[in-house]
Amino acid sequence: MAALSYSAPGVRPDNDLLGRDKPMDRTSLSYTTMTRIYLIEDNPLIATTLTDGLQAFSECDVIGTATTSDEAIDWLKANPGEWDAAVIDVFLAKGNGLTVAQYLKDNKLPEQRTVVLMNYATSEVREGALSAGVDAVFDKSLQLEAFYDFCAKLNITPRR
Repeated sequence: MAALSYSAPGVRPDNDLLGRDKPMDRTSLSYTTMTRIYLIEDNPLIATTLTDGLQAFSECDVIGTATTSDEAIDWLKANPGEWDAAVIDVFLAKGNGLTVAQYLKDNKLPEQRTVVLMNYATSEVREGALSAGVDAVFDKSLQLEAFYDFCAKLNITPRR
């Protein structure tokens, strides 16, 4: 075990200057938890960029990724309560993100959110995604800032 070092000999952060224990102010304690994102994206560069952006701009943690619809659905089945939001690209290396969205429509918890983030979000694809039960649809090339804002505002209850 590493030795702890303090600013002054005999003074620990939980003691006053005379070495007496200070009472803990429990009113300032809060439970903060980053929103857990499961990312379904087949382009590794975009996945890395989104992971970094979600952490930096939205205080979200990407806890896993999938590149195909089958891989995503398998993970979501195995981890039903381990994520807060699924971010789904429609066009995947194998399969379709709307298949994942349709699966989640019937198999997610009420507090979990699904978001489609794609290139070329045409009105037809938007309508298809919304009818598959997603909470929001964003265009990667035009609405990335709005996507990060949406993710930052997700009302995820802190877990203890």
